Amino acid sequence: SNICTSEALMTLAAAVYLGALGKRGLKQVAELCYHKAHYAAEAIGKLKGYSLAFQQPFFKEFVIRCPVAPHQINQALFKERTIGGLDISHMIDNSMLLCVTEMNTKQEIDKLVEILGKL
Repeated sequence: SNICTSEALMTLAAAVYLGALGKRGLKQVAELCYHKAHYAAEAIGKLKGYSLAFQQPFFKEFVIRCPVAPHQINQALFKERTIGGLDISHMIDNSMLLCVTEMNTKQEIDKLVEILGKL
């Protein structure tokens, strides 16, 4: 079935990626994820009306409380060609789950923070 083909293909892609990175490369990717996510969380947390929902340690995903509805934030971000977060308001009022990885540049993170600051 297509599902099995997709799973096998994704497994192969992951194996090739991890093999190309090597042991040190994987550690570098993990460190990039951690530092970029914490950079984003700290910058967003300084914006008026935004705060981290939890103070526990995190790796690359974190929850922010927002001053406006997350679906409105995602609409504004979409218009600026920026990917937003997952609206989790059904679990925590006006909250969004954000993820930052090694693929996100500092410029992209700064753009996200700038847009959020205008809302």
